[in-house]
Amino acid sequence: MGKKKKKVTKEQLDELKGLRKHLSQQLSVDNKLNTLIQVSQVLRTINMTSTFASNISTEFTGLEVFGERYNNFPKITSVIDDAIDYYDEQLKSF
Repeated sequence: MGKKKKKVTKEQLDELKGLRKHLSQQLSVDNKLNTLIQVSQVLRTINMTSTFASNISTEFTGLEVFGERYNNFPKITSVIDDAIDYYDEQLKSF
């Protein structure tokens, strides 16, 4: 039996979109970290080894270490936006 390619569900994609909408530069560091934990969990559920999950993990560490001095917030939103676009296309193609 061949290994079936893991596919994103509409629920996972909707959850990711909701988290992305909630995530803003104005949130406190703690709120950003909590939201990123949720984003990371969704991305890892979709695909544990994806570049998206890895990149979010890296940025999470940066935010955790540098806190208010962390200045790479656009990278976080860009990774999430790219993941949403990618998985949205994947969902449409099935």
